[in-house]
Amino acid sequence: MGLLRGVRRVIQPALLGLLLAACAAPAPTPAPTANIDATGILLIEVGDEVQTGPLTRRFANAFSDAMAMAEANGDDLGYPWVDQATGELVLSVVTPRGRELVEEASVTVPHRIRDVAHGAAELQRIQDEVIALGQRGVTDSHLISATLPDLRDNRALIVISAMSVPLLEYLAETYPVDAIAVQVDPDRGSLTGP
Repeated sequence: MGLLRGVRRVIQPALLGLLLAACAAPAPTPAPTANIDATGILLIEVGDEVQTGPLTRRFANAFSDAMAMAEANGDDLGYPWVDQATGELVLSVVTPRGRELVEEASVTVPHRIRDVAHGAAELQRIQDEVIALGQRGVTDSHLISATLPDLRDNRALIVISAMSVPLLEYLAETYPVDAIAVQVDPDRGSLTGP
């Protein structure tokens, strides 16, 4: 009988712990594994969802309003993003003024605020400059096929048709590495051809 009590003392707390763990709120979905190049640039796999996917009308309206606010206040706000895993509109703030703008906005969907290092204006400037690198004679700039916002990571996403160490080194020397991401997609081709 003493052995049975000893086993109960061990098993009952373990079962209670398992029951509590099973009833707890689900753990948040982890962020995609960061794949950082030797230059410090984030590499995005083809197919990674860095844009906002299909939205309900309510979320589409809230996202559109948040993007318009980010574009109008690009030094204070970064890119918004809809986190499909949590069902939240993610609002990116760079400065205290950006936080005030977000807190004063009438956001009608579940949302959260994240602090980011770069505003939408800076990220758009990087995208615009990168498209013109071929005119400056930057090595392998002909491999650039597109630039677009990486909403998930609040970066300028540069799509290239083939990996180029000299191009990544140039990008890392010219722009803050935490402001850019690169995706190698051979199916995209290039803007100017070989």
